Amino acid sequence: MAMTSTATTNFSSTVTALVMQRLEDILAASKPHAAGDNFVRGTILKGHNQLTYTAYAKLAANTTALTEGTAPTAQQLTIAVDTVTAAQMGWTAQFTDLATAESPHNLVAVGTKLVAEQGADSIDIFVRDILAAGASVKYSNGSARSSVSAVITGALVKRSVAQLRKNNVPTFSDGFYRAIISPDQEYDLQTDTANGGWLDVHRYADSAMGANLLSGEIGRYGGVRFMISSNAKVFATAGASNVDVHSAFFFGPECYVLGDLQSLRGYFEPGGGVTDPLKQISIVGAKVMLGATLLDANGSRYIRLETAVTSL
Repeated sequence: MAMTSTATTNFSSTVTALVMQRLEDILAASKPHAAGDNFVRGTILKGHNQLTYTAYAKLAANTTALTEGTAPTAQQLTIAVDTVTAAQMGWTAQFTDLATAESPHNLVAVGTKLVAEQGADSIDIFVRDILAAGASVKYSNGSARSSVSAVITGALVKRSVAQLRKNNVPTFSDGFYRAIISPDQEYDLQTDTANGGWLDVHRYADSAMGANLLSGEIGRYGGVRFMISSNAKVFATAGASNVDVHSAFFFGPECYVLGDLQSLRGYFEPGGGVTDPLKQISIVGAKVMLGATLLDANGSRYIRLETAVTSL
């Protein structure tokens, strides 16, 4: 009797493609730290495992009048370089032939789904931790994380936007900055009675913006498009009276770079290698080698606002 099995021609390729598709779908839908055009895409050159990003400092305004017949003083360009070392990550799930045969569930499909979710979460958190280590930080109150006790408000959002503008950070092409916040901060911001002007994403009348939603986008306010992430950085018990401190990451374009030495790939191995001659073990997995860094060398294009949150 003819039947489809893990030995069927191209079955492995089908599962591999499914792993990749699910990874990409999850990253695009709900992992804003590592999805969309939030970051600069970098390339790590073969031969080493470092990513280098070069930027040139803005030339300061000069209003000195020219002297007749005399050329202005020559200027030297200031070159800033940010570098990062790539790290390899991988995730697998494996199951025996007996488990596959006796389980009431399709273990290949289940394993594919769980590995894809794990990989997407891992990549997102990897990037998040790099963003959370940046030095451009403000606090909802006080001058240190240990003093934080106030929640995020519309006024704090406007203050963050004003600081970005003061630092000459450009907006994205749609005219907005972006921010990644936690679900708890979303609650505080949307229930702040002084923040009139919040617009939920489902009410976007702008057809262009409505048709091009950001990963995890929930709405806009005060010149910022907000993305929600359950992976948003939380510094546990780090605030006043041991409250948890949540990070709201406000940023403009070219704020951080993300690149890969080994592109994200999915794998499915139905077994049968030297150590598994009877094809008793199947493995589904994914692998990537990534590097990411904040582009701080030529001036920060972000502000990390640390706040307390309302207990839910």
